Amino acid sequence: MSNTQTIQTEDDAMQEILAWSQNRPAWQRDALRRLLLKGSLDDVDVSELATLCKDSSLPGVPLTEDHVGAQQKDAPSVSLKSVRNARNVNALAEDQTLTFIGKGLTIIYGDNGSGKSGYVRVLKKACRARMLRGREEAILPNVYEDSTGPQCADIEYHIGDKVQKDVWKNGESPDPQLAQISVFDSRTANIHVQETNDLAYTPFPMKLLERLVAACKALKTSLDAEAAAIKGKTPESISNPTCSPDTVVGKLIATLCKDTDTESVNGLAQISDNELLRLAELTSDLSQDPQVVARRLRSQCTRVEALRSKLQALDAAVSAASVAQRNALVQDLQTKSGAARLASQDFATGEPLEGVGTESWRALWDKARAYSMEVVYPGQEFPVLVDGARCVLCQQELEKEATDRLRRFEAFVQDRTQKEAEAAKQALDAFLETFKGAAPSIASIRQECVFLADELGRPDLAKATRRFAILARWRHRRILRARKDTAAAVPPLVDVGLDACITDLDRRIQALLADAGSEDRKKLSSELAELRDRQWLSGIKEDVLAEIERGKLLEELNVALKDVHHGSITTKNTALSEALVTERLRGRFAKEVDRLDLAGLAIELSQAGSQGGISRFKVSLIQNKSGNTGDVLSEGEFRCVALAGFMAELATNNSASGIIFDDPVSSLDHMHREAIAQRLAEEGRVRQVVVFTHDLPFLFLLRNACVHVDDPALKTEVALRHIQKLQGIPGHCKNEAPEKAKHALERAKGMRTHLGNCRPRYEADPEGADWLITARGLVDSLRQAWEAAVEDTISPVLRTFSSKVNTKGFVKLSAITEDDAKTMRKHYGQCSVILHKTSDAMNPTAPTPDAIEKEIDALVGWLEAVSERQKKLDAA
Repeated sequence: MSNTQTIQTEDDAMQEILAWSQNRPAWQRDALRRLLLKGSLDDVDVSELATLCKDSSLPGVPLTEDHVGAQQKDAPSVSLKSVRNARNVNALAEDQTLTFIGKGLTIIYGDNGSGKSGYVRVLKKACRARMLRGREEAILPNVYEDSTGPQCADIEYHIGDKVQKDVWKNGESPDPQLAQISVFDSRTANIHVQETNDLAYTPFPMKLLERLVAACKALKTSLDAEAAAIKGKTPESISNPTCSPDTVVGKLIATLCKDTDTESVNGLAQISDNELLRLAELTSDLSQDPQVVARRLRSQCTRVEALRSKLQALDAAVSAASVAQRNALVQDLQTKSGAARLASQDFATGEPLEGVGTESWRALWDKARAYSMEVVYPGQEFPVLVDGARCVLCQQELEKEATDRLRRFEAFVQDRTQKEAEAAKQALDAFLETFKGAAPSIASIRQECVFLADELGRPDLAKATRRFAILARWRHRRILRARKDTAAAVPPLVDVGLDACITDLDRRIQALLADAGSEDRKKLSSELAELRDRQWLSGIKEDVLAEIERGKLLEELNVALKDVHHGSITTKNTALSEALVTERLRGRFAKEVDRLDLAGLAIELSQAGSQGGISRFKVSLIQNKSGNTGDVLSEGEFRCVALAGFMAELATNNSASGIIFDDPVSSLDHMHREAIAQRLAEEGRVRQVVVFTHDLPFLFLLRNACVHVDDPALKTEVALRHIQKLQGIPGHCKNEAPEKAKHALERAKGMRTHLGNCRPRYEADPEGADWLITARGLVDSLRQAWEAAVEDTISPVLRTFSSKVNTKGFVKLSAITEDDAKTMRKHYGQCSVILHKTSDAMNPTAPTPDAIEKEIDALVGWLEAVSERQKKLDAA
């Protein structure tokens, strides 16, 4: 069904909602099922539905035909036949049978605690309890025993002329045919008092959709709270970032969302050591007076240049060219020293002492020359060989041999080979002196490395410089020591980075000395901002990644929130309300109000606008539509209005299936009870009506409304049932009226049966206490039966619990004669005498069974005689 124009009944509307729900979000289909079964949603339901709403891949449990269980238009009438063998239902006695008549009124009486409510709960579960599913009392097992097995009962029912059977089990879907039978409970009727004390009318399908709207609002509240909680986890560093809005990081944070690339975040947050050094440089440069910083940088640049010069000298000293030069000088010295040595060997031949011409000798000779020319014979050529001259070594006067030797020695020394050897030695010494000076000390290198690392903030440059210096010094030492392996690797000085450092310092100096608005200064500021924000991002990277995940969760919630908009539900509700609350229903409601003796109130159903998107119809006063009906109606009148609404809705359906009422007149006054009794008796003429009650006066009113009518054709078949507690166990069923509601002849019949069952007690011990107690109970029942007999004889005029005096039946009282009165008083008095004797005598004697039966016969004979005469008067 998809056209609301074809909706005529509430049950049509339920089928329409079922069809409409097929295209609703999964959570709404599940919510409809829960609302139909439970009546309302608790916190657990809202939480579970919120999960379903957020994750559309979850199937949920949708609303189905079995859940709806609505009455079908023009379907065969369904009525109950019996409920048997209730098991594990409260503390109900098992192996009991509660029966119902197919058409007419079945009145089921039970005192409080008798077990009546247990059977009512079963029927509310099995049949169609209007707006009661989930709100009815829970069906518990016997709390005083360890019950095993399911809670179940056997239900027999009529579908038309066919008898069907079903095993009802608590928690399982009952036979859908049983949903044709409606259960009325005024507490959950569609007529209800609003917050404004208006009496409102809301058909069940509209209530269902109204509660679905409420579920939407509850889910929205839940989802909004969840979103707020997620947003509340956003740290201050992201909600109020300190980064620049113009940097790459600032733009990323400003557009942070679920789609933000995490790789971009990781890349920006990964800042290298060199970038950190650059950040420190820029921070220092741009945070002080540019002139001051430039002077400091110039000083640092000069120091780095000096260091570079030192290392350049060292690099040159240990270069391959330097090694080749050193080797050439050594080779030249060796060659020339060899030549001089050969000359020295020839010269020394024949000299008295060995070693003449050697290096030691030469050193001695050079010292002697210096001593002669500087001290002994200044200004004279060495050696001084004039007469009287002395040897500067032995200080003796020179003789001819000594003069010749000195002259020969000086000639040897002044020889060319000797001079060349001396020159070669001096050249090598000079090279080595320069070579030694090219190696800076370890201490100075260490000091310069500290400068590079600490003042310049370049530990990498310090490390490269130190490595170069160590390797170069090691090579220098090997060269100096004239080792063969002088080709040890030394990294190129250009790779150390001093040149780049000097260039960078010069660039920084030029940028600092440039104008504040120059492009160079702007680039420095921009570079500083980018590096500073990247360093900031590296500290909050995990928060940013978590915020991206929170963005994904919020997006899921935003998608879910679209499914909790209730506009389409409101539209559907409006269409249903227009289809359901028709002139036909309003007219029927007015008629039902009149039948329930409320016509004097002049009330009707009228449009009351909408509330929260839900169409409202209220029970309004015809003469004062703006007045609050709830302020006018008494509690009894309110219950009658609720029943009028129920009966009006039933009347719009052509089905004649049974209806069940659970204590429909609780707290009502006598006038309204009698009106409701008359209405239910009238309904019983066309369908099965079952009334559960603990109200004995209402039982009499119902029975009288069915039986005591002026037109015999308008009588309603009535059957009384009795549920009672026996030996502490409730739920014992008797398919007869309770004792206090039986007519006198029924009581007499029951007493006669009971007397027959008790005769063995008398025969076993005529004088025993057992029979005495039994006899006294029978006599007391007999006396009450006489009172009931009197009520029965005057019932044509005045009936029990009826406020109406029927003057039409007054003639029947003429059938009662003076002898009838004497006979009644005689036997009634006899019962009193027997009871008093058995209670007062010291040794009481109980009447025999025959004596009691004789008194029963007297009662039956008296009542039949009076009744026969009254029937003749009635026929006449």
